[in-house]
Amino acid sequence: MGAESLRLEQPKSLTAMVADRLRVAIIDGEFSLGENISEERLVEAFGVSRSPIRDALNALQFTGLVEVLPKRGSFVFSPSEEAVIMLCDYRFVLEREAALMSFKRAPDALARRMEEVIGRMADALDRGNLRAFGHADTAYHNTFFDLCGNDLIRDAHQLADARIATLRTLLTAPFDDRRRSSFDQHKLMADQLLKGDHDAFTASLKIHVDWRGRLPDAILSQSGKRSR
Repeated sequence: MGAESLRLEQPKSLTAMVADRLRVAIIDGEFSLGENISEERLVEAFGVSRSPIRDALNALQFTGLVEVLPKRGSFVFSPSEEAVIMLCDYRFVLEREAALMSFKRAPDALARRMEEVIGRMADALDRGNLRAFGHADTAYHNTFFDLCGNDLIRDAHQLADARIATLRTLLTAPFDDRRRSSFDQHKLMADQLLKGDHDAFTASLKIHVDWRGRLPDAILSQSGKRSR
């Protein structure tokens, strides 16, 4: 018996559990962009002291999901239009390379994962399960980073993946036609990538991740006009 088989997994700390739950809640749209996150409300909801709540909010600030303002409180991120454009460009560059590397490195595993997550998306779409659709959508894109074999690219993606997932929810959750269109785009991109038509895949991905003009103006903060 090797030493690895005897190693015990450390349980998650209260801070990590609170941060994980808050992360999912923000991504799933339980909080609005720019919304004040009340520490009192979280203390009551989680049944814990303020210390792990504050530590969790500070941890989420590192991911860009939360902004902690001294003497004012903690707020869900609220990107400017310029920030959304930069996020789209950042995502496209990383995701294109990760997808092509995944195809080259592990085409069979990529095909299996694409089939599985597209099946999950189809099932969620049929059932009208918005949350499940969003989670499957995120899993689709994360597959490229899981299989690309480059830890640095994967780490770079994690710097922005929670913000991307949150904005994706806002784009598709309230709109049946957008979810259907999104599903069709995902099927098309998977088909192009797995057939080796990488120029077509790149063009489709560019359109898919470019959110300029597609996010409602109401959710985009204007410089100097954020009500806090």
